[in-house]
Formats: sequence, C-alpha cells, structure tokens
Amino acid sequence: MTIAFPQDISLDEAITLLRDQLSVQSASEIIGLDKAMGRITSDDIIADINVPQNDTAAVDGYAVFFEDLKGTPLKVIGNIKAGHPFEGMVQKGVAYRIFTGAPMPKSADGLGPDTIAMQEHCQIDTEGKITFPQNVKQGMNYRPKGENISKGSIAIAKGTRLHAAEIGLLAAIGQAEVSVMHPLKIALISMGDELAETGSDAGFQPGMIHDSNRPMLKQMLLSDGHEVIDFGIIPDDLAAVTEAFNAAAKQADVILSSAGSSEGDEDHARQAILDNDGAIHFWRLSLKPGRPMMAGHIGNVPVYAVPGNPVAVFVCYRLLVAPLLAMQQGCDFNAPLKIPAPVCFSQKHRQGRTEYLRARLTKEGIIINGRAGAGVITSLTGAHGLVEIPSDHDDIKEGDILSFIPFQEAGL
Repeated sequence: MTIAFPQDISLDEAITLLRDQLSVQSASEIIGLDKAMGRITSDDIIADINVPQNDTAAVDGYAVFFEDLKGTPLKVIGNIKAGHPFEGMVQKGVAYRIFTGAPMPKSADGLGPDTIAMQEHCQIDTEGKITFPQNVKQGMNYRPKGENISKGSIAIAKGTRLHAAEIGLLAAIGQAEVSVMHPLKIALISMGDELAETGSDAGFQPGMIHDSNRPMLKQMLLSDGHEVIDFGIIPDDLAAVTEAFNAAAKQADVILSSAGSSEGDEDHARQAILDNDGAIHFWRLSLKPGRPMMAGHIGNVPVYAVPGNPVAVFVCYRLLVAPLLAMQQGCDFNAPLKIPAPVCFSQKHRQGRTEYLRARLTKEGIIINGRAGAGVITSLTGAHGLVEIPSDHDDIKEGDILSFIPFQEAGL
C-alpha cells in the first residue's frame, strides 16, 4: 500500500513541513494598549521621540562639571526636580541640587554638568558647600538623552508578540495605540462519545468523563491572543465529524480538534478531512506523549488534530500548534528555550521517539513532577516545564544532562 502522507515524523520535520504550507495572514487593526496583551505587531514600530527626551539624573544628588571636582567645596545652587527644568543661567564652578528623573541643567548651546554624585556620598559644611568623594567618575549617574531608545530607531519589530514589557516601551514612546494582526479565529472541537461538559450531570455517569481538553486549549489560545469559536463536543460519528469540520472551515482561520486522530474504529478526523476535499500533511509524530497527532487542511484552513489525552494535548499545543499559529500571523519561528541540567532520576527509554516528561527544576537538578502517562493531567499542575529525552538517547541515568524547557507560568 502506498503511503499518501508522511507518518511518524519528528517534531522538527513537522514544523518544517507545516511552515511551508502556511499562508501568512495580512489583515491588521489598530487597538489601544490596554487591549494589546498577547497580540502580534503588524509593522515595525518606530520611536518618534528619544527616551528619555532629555539628559536626566539617575539619582538624588549634586550635578557638576567633572573638571570642577578638584577637592574644593562647591557652592550649591538650584533645586531641580523631575518635571521642572532648571531656568537659571548655567555656570561652572558650582554644584546643582538635583533629584532622580530631573532634566540636567543646560545652557543655550547645550553645555551643562556631566556628572552626578549621590547625596549620601557628599559632605556638606557649615556654609552649605559640598565636598565630593574621591571616587567620582566622569558621567556617573547621568542618563543621556535617548539612552533607553533613540528617536527614529525600531522600538518593536514587526511580528513581535506584545507582553507587559513591550507595552511599557510603547507607552514610554508615546504610542497610545498599536497596529496588530487580526486575531486568528480558531474553531475548537472535542470528539468522543464519552465526553460531557464540565459540571453537567452526564459527566458524573458511569463511563463518562468531563471534557478537560477544550477548557485547557481555550485558555491557551486566548492567552496567545486568538479568538475561539467553540464547536463543543462532537460524537464519534463520521458524518457528525465531517459536518463539524465543514462548518468550521467556513467560519474559522484554523481548526483545532482533540481526539479522533488515532487509528481506532471511532477515530474519524482523517477521513473527515478527506471527505471535505481536504488533504493530510502528516499522521503521527515520533513523540511521546503526542504520537497520534495529525495535520492537514480543508481549503486554505489548517487543521490540527491533537490526541485525546490531556497531557498530549498540552504538549502538542505548546511545542507545535502554538508556534505554527504565531507564524501564521507573521512571527518568526523561535525554538523553545532549552536549559541543560542534570537529572535526579533514572528511567527506561525506548530509542526512536523524543519523549517529554513533566518536571520541576531544583538546585540539585531536574526532578519528575507527578506520575507518568499522557492522561495524567495532575503531572502538569505544579510542573515548571518539560524535560526532553532525545530520540537517540539510551536509558536515563541519574546525573545525565538533559534539556529542560520551562513553561511560561514558571517564570516571573
């Protein structure tokens, strides 16, 4: 039998294959900064001003011309506070009282003090004159205009996902609004006769389980700045899955389903794509957890069918789906941060598949978090990230150096 699509491919091969199939979105919109969290910039953002706009003081203290520091006490003039420029005549041979964030005194030709000594390091005599410490260096505690960012330079590059720091920088350059890519509309589907909505009476019946995949995926999608069209739970029926995929392809930019992508009699995702005149890009990853994942398209709408076990859902979304969604909005592919660290456990490992275990990073090294298993969702709660076991690695022995990939939630 001829295989019409790749099977059991690596994560890197999947990213390369799917990246080549993407059509990068072009639609953008202008929004306020208070709505920009998680959104992706559609253009380079150029700073229209210097930050800071003036030469300013970095500390409370005394501003002087460095050449005047010859050991002779200096008379103090002025009382320069943030937001209140010095209005007198700038002169040499004196010290200017200045506070953090205040503009440095400047003459009409731009000359002015170039050094600031911290107030607690200076001595004041009975006549109110200042003696400076011996270790003052030229330019000390002086913030030059444009130190943070200079006028005309790129503040935020196109294709950047905006977080708090980037939003702070935009505010600093006076940008109350920002042009961002339209959010992707993601059709979210769960499949399975055994699934019930969380909290419903059906979920407490024998043989039933509460659907945890859609709530988990929805929150990850929303955190990444996408819109979610919730198609709910679809039963294990080919006609129902085909109809749901058809409707989703007409409404969404991307279809993201969980379960139904393996090879059982009730796994219909692949056939539903084909029955909608779609195509399959690959089936199965050489990945644990996450092997029974499938990707394809219906028309120009990508379809990502992640496995049904919740840990596999989480891992496949973070390592594969999320980067692809970002690339569809113009982001470059950024490989996840991998921190080499010793492991504090031993474990069997079958070569041929890359394995990701939920883990915590301690001062001694990497420890396993919770019980193993693609369905053990408690292994995710409290985990700091994933430990990667390469496909060609032998059994894991305590002290082996492996890569730790931190979760966003484990950082600051």
